[in-house]
Amino acid sequence: MRISVIVPVYNVSAWLPRCLKSLLGQDASDVEILLVDDGSTDESGALCDRYAAEHANVRVFHKENGGLSSARNCGIRNASGDYAIFVDSDDYVDKAMCRTLEMRIREASGADVVSYDGWEEREAERSSMRRIPAEGTLVESGPQYLLRNYKSRNLNVEAWLYAFRMDFLRGEELLFREGILHEDVEFTPRALLRAKKVLTIPDGFYHYIIREGSISTGKRKAKNIEDLFVTLQEQCELAERQEPELCRWMKNAILDSYLNMIYDARMYQPQYRHYIEKSFLRGKAATLWNHFRVCLCMVNVRFYCFVNDLYKKRRVCT
Repeated sequence: MRISVIVPVYNVSAWLPRCLKSLLGQDASDVEILLVDDGSTDESGALCDRYAAEHANVRVFHKENGGLSSARNCGIRNASGDYAIFVDSDDYVDKAMCRTLEMRIREASGADVVSYDGWEEREAERSSMRRIPAEGTLVESGPQYLLRNYKSRNLNVEAWLYAFRMDFLRGEELLFREGILHEDVEFTPRALLRAKKVLTIPDGFYHYIIREGSISTGKRKAKNIEDLFVTLQEQCELAERQEPELCRWMKNAILDSYLNMIYDARMYQPQYRHYIEKSFLRGKAATLWNHFRVCLCMVNVRFYCFVNDLYKKRRVCT
C-alpha cells in the first residue's frame, strides 16, 4: 500500500524542516511526499528542491500562488498512492502515522475515508482535537458518520484528520473549492456524504500548531465572514437533500458555525453588522441550547456576545 502525503508550502521556511523530518521518519514501507510550492517568496521553494534532491520519495511541484485549495488539488492530481493524507507545512505528525494507517486500513479493507485524532498545540498547551472512544475502531457509511458526530457535536472538518482513498476522490471528482477561505468546512462534509465506508480509529497522529500569522489566525476578517456564510448557505441546500434526521442535525451544526462566527468576529461592530442575516438563524436549532442562543442573537447581537463571554468565563473558573 502506498500512502501519498500532500504538503502545501507557502513561505514556511522556518517550520518546513520540522514537518519534513516527521514525514521522512515514517516507518511505513511505501510513502511518497508531494511538496507543492504555492509561489513562495522566501526560501521555502529552494528547501523543497533540496529535500527532493536528497530523498527519492520526495516530489516537488512549483506553481503560481493560488491558495491552500489550489495546492492541495495539485497534489491530488499528481499523487500515485492508494490513500492520500494532507499535512500543513507548519505542522508535524508522529513517526508511526503511515504504518498504523496502513495496518488499520488493511483490517477494514475498502474504506473510502479514515478518520483519526490529532493534537492542538499552542506553546506549552496541548489538547486532543476529538473525543474518539479508545476501545476500538468503527465502520459506518459517510452519512451515518456525519449524523453520529453532528448529534454529539464532535465533527472535525479539518482535512488533515482524514485519509482519503485516491480512487474514491477521483471517482467522485472530489477537489477542494479554490479561491475561498474555510475550504475544509466546504470540502469535508461534501466528501463524507459520498463515502460508502468510513473507518474511525482511536489513534492520534497529527500535531496542529497554532501560531500567530498562520492562515487560520490571519486578520482577513471580512473575507472570512463572507466565505463562511456562502459555504454555510450551500450546505443548507445540501442538507435539504438528505434524510430528515441527518438534515435536522446538519442544519443544527450549520447554525452552530454561524452563531460561533457572529461571536468570534464580534459582528455587532459597525463594519461587520451588514453581514448578519437574522433570517438565517430561523428553523435550524435542534437543541434547547441553540434555541436559546438564537433567541439572544435575535434580540441583540452585542448582548448575545456578552452572554457568551460570561458563559466562557464561568466554564474556565469551574
